[in-house]
Amino acid sequence: MSYEVLAQKWRPQNFSDVVGQEHVTTTLKNQILSERIGHAYLFWGPRGTGKTTVARILAKAVNCPNRIQETDFDAIKTAEPCNKCQFCEDISQGRSLDVFEMDAASNRGIDTIRDLRENVKLSPATCTYKIYIIDEVHMLSTEAFNALLKTLEEPPSHVMFIMATTEHAKIPKTISSRCQDFDFRHLEDEKIVERLQLIAKEETISANSDVLTLITRQSEGCLRDAENLLERLISSVGKELTIESVEQIIGLSSSSLLRALTDALIERNLAKSLKTLNNLTKQGTDLSQCLDQLIGYFRDLRLLAIDDNLSELIQSPQSDVSELKQKAEQLSVNRLSRIIKILMHTDRDIKQYGYPQLQLEAALIQLNSLEEGIPLQEIVDKLSALEQKFDAAGISITPQQQPPPSDTNPSDRQTTSSQPSFSTSQESFISNPTDSGKDIADTQYSEQDATFAASTPSAPTASTMPQGSQDLADLPSFWDDVKSQLPMKLKYGLLDGSVPSVNGTDTVKISCSPTNLSIVTDEDKKIIADALTQIVGMPVKIELAALDTVPESASSEDATEKEERKTPLMRKIEAQDDPQLKTALELFDATVLETQ
Repeated sequence: MSYEVLAQKWRPQNFSDVVGQEHVTTTLKNQILSERIGHAYLFWGPRGTGKTTVARILAKAVNCPNRIQETDFDAIKTAEPCNKCQFCEDISQGRSLDVFEMDAASNRGIDTIRDLRENVKLSPATCTYKIYIIDEVHMLSTEAFNALLKTLEEPPSHVMFIMATTEHAKIPKTISSRCQDFDFRHLEDEKIVERLQLIAKEETISANSDVLTLITRQSEGCLRDAENLLERLISSVGKELTIESVEQIIGLSSSSLLRALTDALIERNLAKSLKTLNNLTKQGTDLSQCLDQLIGYFRDLRLLAIDDNLSELIQSPQSDVSELKQKAEQLSVNRLSRIIKILMHTDRDIKQYGYPQLQLEAALIQLNSLEEGIPLQEIVDKLSALEQKFDAAGISITPQQQPPPSDTNPSDRQTTSSQPSFSTSQESFISNPTDSGKDIADTQYSEQDATFAASTPSAPTASTMPQGSQDLADLPSFWDDVKSQLPMKLKYGLLDGSVPSVNGTDTVKISCSPTNLSIVTDEDKKIIADALTQIVGMPVKIELAALDTVPESASSEDATEKEERKTPLMRKIEAQDDPQLKTALELFDATVLETQ
């Protein structure tokens, strides 16, 4: 074959021609000039960044006898190979007897390394150094690595190892510690564009900077990928390259449709967004690549929204900077960040679950309903201003302590209860964010209890009962009213079936079941005494006693006999009429389905 592809034809032949790896080439040239050449090198980095190319140049440089640069006044020593002598030509064309290139992916066994160990003992045939270039060295087996250790550490003085890999983490530490590490990095877009411009000029290819920038963006920092893509485009549409033809061949969305889609997102026009997405699908656009373009576009907008001076960091062509700046003024950095995050999550979902059009449509709907967030500091400032207004108006927002019931008359108590008061201070919600959920929940439950109590007509409150108008001697007549003011655990628990009686002028004896009597507390007795004191208008003491009961054996036998006589319908009606269960049924709007 007489034709040579661009990636091979434009492969660098000396250190100064290598693109974007100056930190590597400078060190190697200094070692050659100072004759401090190592015996083992490890080149690692992404694909297509020049690892094998630099290894060949290094092999030529250490074996070239004509590393002399002629000047007007003198001839100086240089680190660059001449590329004219027999040694350089043989190495460049791969026919040198002393430079061996081995692919570790297909020669990964221990037998290959054993042969290598035997061959390194032989002196070079023609060159000064016998050089072994092992590509993709991470593919060697563990046994092969172990067999190479001793030879790699102390090779003969005429032997040099140059190993290249894209997976540095897979190289054993015992190997990397015996080598000089050189990391090859992704190339900057500007470096790749400059190289493509040089190739286009020499190959008479018509391609403006926007076309070359688009090609560079697809290469992801890999010069070889960019050169191969340029080769493919030339084969497809010829040497006259335009944005439209490049987008069609690569499978990218057209610039006009992509711009229309972004404009629709900025304007919150959902219908236009969905129609544009449908047009992209009809054109056969790769929606995954379209999504990558959207992410890159909004990333450029976010950079310009942060600062206009960041235009040199954007990936879009410089001719679009003025238009991007105008759009960046319409969007906040916060909204742009949320747009990018949603698009990135959509890209992940497409890779994981598929259905790219459906996933993108869902993302567009979500982006259309995306609202601007309110900064936390703005909320705090507004709350502080509201607090100052309350202070100026003389309104307290701290929790209020209600005075004891006995120190106020009914009219004052009613007036106080009718005025609104703040039960929780604003500061508690701000200074204790972790407890705010619990506080809000407790407040909601308290409001629900108050609403339920107010909606129950048979539960008079302290403000509606006659205050101090009842005679303690008539306690049995208004005992039910007293119980209605008490909490449910006393009303339907301790005092269920109780019998009150008056002893003396200020003591009330309450007889209740022995079971309930065993769980009574001093706090319960105080609640009952306070309720009676409020009604009779004088302090009351509470004494509790056990009700007289029949013998346990007789009562249990009677209860068992009565229970056996009850039908399921009778037990169901009895359960519905039970005071404690009836309250729960009314509270939850429930019914009894079955009794056991």
